[in-house]
Amino acid sequence: MTPHLRALGIEVKVVTTGLFGALPDDAPNVIRARDLRASALLRAGLRRPPVEEQAQSSHVPGLLRSVLVPDAGVAHWMPFALAATRRLLRTERFDCVITNNPPDSTHLLGLLLGRDRPAWIADFEDPWRFEPLRGPWPTRAQDRLDAALEARVARSADILVGVAATMVADFQARFDADARHIPLGWDPALDAEVAAARPPELPTGRFNLVHTGALTVPERRDPSVLFAALDRLLTQDPDLASRLALVVAGVLTPQERSLLARPGLERIVVDVGVLGRAEAVALQRRADALLLIATGAHRAQVTGKLFEYLASGRPILAIADHNDAAEIIAATGTGVVVAPADLEGIVAALREAVTGGLGRHFQPHGLDRYRFPGPAVAFAEAVEAAIERRSAHARARPR
Repeated sequence: MTPHLRALGIEVKVVTTGLFGALPDDAPNVIRARDLRASALLRAGLRRPPVEEQAQSSHVPGLLRSVLVPDAGVAHWMPFALAATRRLLRTERFDCVITNNPPDSTHLLGLLLGRDRPAWIADFEDPWRFEPLRGPWPTRAQDRLDAALEARVARSADILVGVAATMVADFQARFDADARHIPLGWDPALDAEVAAARPPELPTGRFNLVHTGALTVPERRDPSVLFAALDRLLTQDPDLASRLALVVAGVLTPQERSLLARPGLERIVVDVGVLGRAEAVALQRRADALLLIATGAHRAQVTGKLFEYLASGRPILAIADHNDAAEIIAATGTGVVVAPADLEGIVAALREAVTGGLGRHFQPHGLDRYRFPGPAVAFAEAVEAAIERRSAHARARPR
């Protein structure tokens, strides 16, 4: 987003974590605030492995994650980020502050800057209390505090932005807030890198249905119905099934490997292993169709992979509940959506794909919204609206 806002004439400075070190081109527009998770002494005391050996999502011990509200970021990074932001505001003039989650604690920066802050946009890539990814709080007091903090942010920010339409609708309904849906999008600046990538060769003479990324994500992606549909297709029409190749690029769990090793499925599934992003996107663009799995009760399901798929020029076969991903595919005419509960419907969609009928569902339109600079233009409009609202509030404030 940042390079595209700069291309639109908006000067941007970024305050982010110093956990992973710095880049040579950071200065002068990227300020990396101290992060206690980077302390080797603290990590040793907590018996945590070095940063480079551990995924970011696991850096904070589970005890702290279950105690600190809204998350452990209030202790390990936010105080330093707040100090860095205040220094910037003292030395330079800024018209707008944008806070971005995850983690949710980042949004508390807007509150802590006080009433004399610039305009403020709270930008949500993940929901806070709407369909939360974390489990329930251990105590009612923590839950009440978490709810109060979310409400304070939602009612104090000049504008809320969310990448998922259902998340935005929730903010509007619960807080009567000016909440705007600005989706993620594909960055065409990456097209040259994708064009130069060398992905694995796809099987010849077969219909290549490609899935990139993890097959299973708890509560959001369950491939079991896909395996059941492939089993049924093998039973009903083995000749047609032999013309299908399900190409999987990503880490497979032991359970997934066991399921895919069942008699018959090993002839359909082609595991090409873990690929870099450019190779994965290049593989998508060479597929006959792309498989998206977005199941479960969570409606706010819009990952970066969906926008890679939309930019691929390939039809999408989506096994999805009624959620944001399904709505986007239907609204853009980029494929067919089948409910996870409709086993026969999934079998029929696979059959239709192999026999060449999936193309009739592929009538793409309205994709500029999901391709940069489209999202940046919408965000720039939100920035201007936030500045105007803040100015109006300042004019109305008693002196």
